[in-house]
Amino acid sequence: MVKVRLETSREHIAELARLRDPVGAVEELIWNALDADAERVVVTLERNDLGGVDRVRVQDDGSGMSAEHCEEYFRPIGASWKKRAKGTPEQGRALHGKNGRGRVRAFALGTRVRWTSVSEAQGVRQQLVIEADRHSMNEFDIGDPEPTADPAGTLFEAFGGEELDVLGECRARSSLTAAFATYLERYPDVRIEYDGQELDPAAEQLHVRDYVLPSPSGRTGEPARLKIVEWRRPVPRALFLCDGEGMSRAQLKPGIQAPGFEFTAHLSWAGFDEVDSEELAFTDWAPEGPLAEVLGAARDKLRSHFRVRVDERRQEQVAEWQQEGVYPYAGRPTDARERAERETFDAVATTVFRHLPRSTGTRKTAFALLRSVLAHEPSDVLRIAEELFSLSKQEREQLNRLLDRTPLSALVKASTGATNRLDFLAALEHLVFDPEARNRVKERSELHRVLENECWVFGEEYSLHVSDRSLNEVLRPHCQLLGREEPSGASVLRDDGRRGIVDLMLSRASRHRLDERHHLVVELKRPGLVLGSAEFEQLSSYAQAVRKDDRFRDTSTTWDFWLVGNDMTDTLRELAHQPHNPPGCALNQPTYRIWVRTWGELFQDCEARLRFYREHLEYQSTTEHAMDYLVRNHGDAVAGLVADGTIPTARSGNEASVTP
Repeated sequence: MVKVRLETSREHIAELARLRDPVGAVEELIWNALDADAERVVVTLERNDLGGVDRVRVQDDGSGMSAEHCEEYFRPIGASWKKRAKGTPEQGRALHGKNGRGRVRAFALGTRVRWTSVSEAQGVRQQLVIEADRHSMNEFDIGDPEPTADPAGTLFEAFGGEELDVLGECRARSSLTAAFATYLERYPDVRIEYDGQELDPAAEQLHVRDYVLPSPSGRTGEPARLKIVEWRRPVPRALFLCDGEGMSRAQLKPGIQAPGFEFTAHLSWAGFDEVDSEELAFTDWAPEGPLAEVLGAARDKLRSHFRVRVDERRQEQVAEWQQEGVYPYAGRPTDARERAERETFDAVATTVFRHLPRSTGTRKTAFALLRSVLAHEPSDVLRIAEELFSLSKQEREQLNRLLDRTPLSALVKASTGATNRLDFLAALEHLVFDPEARNRVKERSELHRVLENECWVFGEEYSLHVSDRSLNEVLRPHCQLLGREEPSGASVLRDDGRRGIVDLMLSRASRHRLDERHHLVVELKRPGLVLGSAEFEQLSSYAQAVRKDDRFRDTSTTWDFWLVGNDMTDTLRELAHQPHNPPGCALNQPTYRIWVRTWGELFQDCEARLRFYREHLEYQSTTEHAMDYLVRNHGDAVAGLVADGTIPTARSGNEASVTP
């Protein structure tokens, strides 16, 4: 047996594994099978007695992994053998993965993983077993090769999986169908079976259209091509950046709004071949140049495509209503007035229709009433239509039921609150990740002032009690929450005798006992700063001051101290990722914990909480929406960033949303 240790840290492996994304893990395993010349890949979901998914198997008939090359396959991260290859080993098919991450993504499916692979060389077949455990994700045990009569191929198995039920949902199948659509179209002999059914992209595609885009300035060769696929079922919206052969290299957000459409877009360009996949994933932040030009042209084409499709869909919808017998007009218009009335009705009805129950009788009655109001009080119809257009992102059945039992004004308020949060998250992402912005944003006067009014970022259950105040001021609300008298006596000081200034202190009551409290102290650092020992010691001194002061001591109160930044030194990363503590927890004591968290982790948590609203409102925040929200709601805090151009101004027509 050989033990292979990956050439990177365990913490880096944990980040690459994306343990909360089992669907993405299955996708990576399927790609690995196809890159090994598999003709058939079978994904089996094993369910428990309650119907939940608790085990995953991926079987393929590819060429397998030989003992001679196994270490090369498993040891390096970011240096896969596929980077040097022109195509798959035997059939020369286009390769997908080139970063060597598929094997670590497997840990999202279970605490233990195993590959049983059979390969053939000179007429002799050998079986190899590779095993690994989530507790030591950077180590793989490769067994000794043994002779076998089994056919070539690889069987992957995951054990001890939790929260895998998402794999059994229709959305998981739709997501995989969209991911492999172009590959299955290119190689029609390949079969992928998922949970007992073959993936059939052609059957799920509602509308497909291809476009040729203008070449970037100064570039020759084949122009970029954009393929837009509309799906019958909900899929995660994505803009896939593909190489010249149409193989996906990176995935971005579409960056447009297209209410009522389930779509993916595939942007193929030979220029993407010259860029590493990791860099492609940050194309949104690329400065002006060929990449930015191609991406901008693709998004412009997406916007114009869906403007046209809105009109086409309206005509299709009216024809469907006529066949169903719910359309309130018969025959052709008798005069110009009725023609204008019908055109107005069609525009209003195609918007209102998505917010009505599905019953044919109810729709027929509603349309008759709408026609009557349009004929006698057209001003009222237009007013209602304006309100409904603001809700045009809701199409799904859940939001239709919500509309049935919720007043329209309340639904508008809920919708606005959710979209505001999505806009703020996009704006904050720009401030901390954009290469130019991150070096200009100031800690206290800008980032701190913005976040003190958006504390939901740190958790829905918290409320703000202290902002930019000393530890002595932190003691005051702490005593008030516990029903104690105002604190008196000496000031609360750090070990070095200085006052500690806390950025944010938030608090929540226990869900189980009202007399228990939990406080969260957040220390924010400017995005351009790499967190190190000095910053950690500063936060630790706050924790020690609280721990040692008798007035803070209380068995029913617990504390979390967060140090938040964009990046950290290797030493601090190692401290914050100890095997016996949760990821990010550097110190774990009965009454307090100290955490080191990155903005990327906070964004991931926020996006997980907002996923329901993003999907059901079908809202995609753009740069224009995000910066407009930031300036409207935090204008004083970001005035300097607006003045020096760090916060970009909207480009006319470039971020326009699509509305029906």
